Amino acid sequence: MSFKALTRYSARFIIGLMAVALVAVPVTESGAAQSKSVLPTKAIVIGSNKDLNAIRTFFFCQTAACKKSKTTSKAAADAALSDIEADIKVMKADAIPASQLAIIVKYEVDAKALIRAYTAYPKHTDADDEANNIGIIYYQTSNLGSDDYLLGCAQTKTTVAFKEWSVGVVGVAYAMQVDTQAETSTAPASTILSANKSLLAEAASMKNDANGPNAKFNKLLIQFANTQAIDSHDTILIINGKGKSITKTDLTNLAKKLTSEFKVLSALQNKLAA
Repeated sequence: MSFKALTRYSARFIIGLMAVALVAVPVTESGAAQSKSVLPTKAIVIGSNKDLNAIRTFFFCQTAACKKSKTTSKAAADAALSDIEADIKVMKADAIPASQLAIIVKYEVDAKALIRAYTAYPKHTDADDEANNIGIIYYQTSNLGSDDYLLGCAQTKTTVAFKEWSVGVVGVAYAMQVDTQAETSTAPASTILSANKSLLAEAASMKNDANGPNAKFNKLLIQFANTQAIDSHDTILIINGKGKSITKTDLTNLAKKLTSEFKVLSALQNKLAA
């Protein structure tokens, strides 16, 4: 099967808040960043809003001012990553309330993924690898913003607002869109393979993000992530010469399913975030 045949309908996942520029997706200002007694444990993610913004400023700077201060921005981002690493260590040494355990577990998963990508980024010379790491840094900072917001809500017993919570989902979905757009009919096999490996990781992350305040949305999110995972897995098999039983029709049907699921999910997101 030619790579032209592999090209899918672009399931552009632009949900609500995602209709913004890459650096414009906000890191949610959580209760954890507003009070020194947010959690009854040492696992307080105080200052994470500042840390996440420092990392984003270094990697996604678009203003003339920040472009002139790359050295300062890099130092601030390195310090921010050290803060996040310290938070993880403290969390492991603390007694976490049962009601907050799931949030802490997700925070650690997202933080470790961010740390790995941040650490690996300067070591890569391949453009696809660099792009993959940038994508992870982008959506995992978004996920940590969402995690931090949930921690603040859990402590203060504040109702979780869908729009505030969904910043993590928006970040992952944006990364998915970027990777999907890389799969053009003229893209080399290496780029398509790299994009689909990223999409698999993003689908797994999106499934973990299904912890929001709306059960229906969570279910649809998992469904979409599962479809994306199947689609990318099949594409990878074909590129590696192991998907001989997978037909062009199979991929076309998956693409249509992705588009259909996107429309339903998008409509619900717009309604809930209004």
